[in-house]
Amino acid sequence: MKIIDRYLSVTLLITTALALTVLLALFAFLSLIDQLEDAGHGNYNVISAVQYVLLTLPRIAYELFPVAAVIGSMTTLGLLSHNSELVIIRASGTSLFRLAYAMGKGGLIIVVITIIIGEIVAPYSEQKAQNLRSTAMNEQIALKTKNGFWSRDGLSFINIRRILPGDQLEEIYIYEFDDDEHLRIATHARRARYADNKWLLENIEQSVLETDHISEREIKLAAWNSLLNPDVINLVAIKPQYLTIWGLFEYISYLKKNGQNSFKYEQALWAKLINPVTILAMIILAVPLVSAYSKSIAVSQRIFFGCFIGIFFNIINQVSGQMGVVYSINSFVSASFPTIGIILLVFWLMYKKA
Repeated sequence: MKIIDRYLSVTLLITTALALTVLLALFAFLSLIDQLEDAGHGNYNVISAVQYVLLTLPRIAYELFPVAAVIGSMTTLGLLSHNSELVIIRASGTSLFRLAYAMGKGGLIIVVITIIIGEIVAPYSEQKAQNLRSTAMNEQIALKTKNGFWSRDGLSFINIRRILPGDQLEEIYIYEFDDDEHLRIATHARRARYADNKWLLENIEQSVLETDHISEREIKLAAWNSLLNPDVINLVAIKPQYLTIWGLFEYISYLKKNGQNSFKYEQALWAKLINPVTILAMIILAVPLVSAYSKSIAVSQRIFFGCFIGIFFNIINQVSGQMGVVYSINSFVSASFPTIGIILLVFWLMYKKA
């Protein structure tokens, strides 16, 4: 069985890698076409679009792993069935559950690769991609770092440390210069919210630099008319799917402490936690679906069927997640419902065929 386990694992890894490569090429091509429509806006050109697409590939790969896994699993067992190898494995006394275990061992390797990409590679490259696109398309955004982003508004430079949902900001620093490029006013506001086409700054500390002295004052609330509107802010706002599991956990805790709605971030957190289970379930699903004695079915049909299952599951998964956000369904339930459905289907098919 060790030889069979190794053979199945290697074949599964190869077929999944091939499926993922083809899917990545397709999605990268479609993404590039979409990005080329924005070429010419600001400093965003064709080269920037290509760089952006390449930087987003790890994130796209992470999202496509469940689809690639089921295609790879269907292809692996399809090849074995077509070559009568699956018949020999089953005739040797290997049960469906033992075969599922063997496929699951190979699936664990795919899960580890997925976690590495999703937690290390994708967040870093996606952040780089978003920085490249936002700074190139909007001249107001000069620089984005882990400590917030910098923007220019006329003769003022703005540093925003934290962006919250609902057009709210925290820790805003505004540095106003005169025509001779001398700093005149330095303002720090604890919070800001957008209302009636203007920002309302709260808990303001302001330093005014005169010729011979510096005066300081505190203001409870003040309006701030700025060209920096929520549309620009949203270009660099934290997107849940781009954060790591630990990053999501910290951000959810921060939002809850400040009385902010953290639902979509909780949804993203559960989706990331359940993703490894989803991949394993999609791989094992092929075991009861592929018959050892259906040699007449072409491997291409298995691949097509795998694509159909993967795409259908992805659609259901997206719909379940969106419904959870819209109707405030428990985030664990909405994120895990499709995966639980797949697991129950696998067990039902396995017991039916056992």
